Amino acid sequence: MDFLKQLGYTDQDIIDIKNYNYDYIVENIIINKENVESIIEYLLSIGIERSTIKEIFMYQVGLFFKTFDEIKTSFDEYETDSIVKSLNYDVNNIELIDFV
Repeated sequence: MDFLKQLGYTDQDIIDIKNYNYDYIVENIIINKENVESIIEYLLSIGIERSTIKEIFMYQVGLFFKTFDEIKTSFDEYETDSIVKSLNYDVNNIELIDFV
């Protein structure tokens, strides 16, 4: 998961993410790293904090198993500022988003 370093995550962040998820989930993230990178870059671009994205990896990792297009389309359905504030407050608010 070293590719996360290019996106601003530390060695400790990566260790935390790995320790919090099952091995098969970590392997899936690595296999789909291009999609995961695209999702992270998009989330950062709309104002989701890096620390919030780390929490998504830990508590709502299923988000990263959707395609970038699914994520973008679903987020476009909502008021961006509102959803960003909501997620930065509590990553479990991701459940309020109706994914395509």
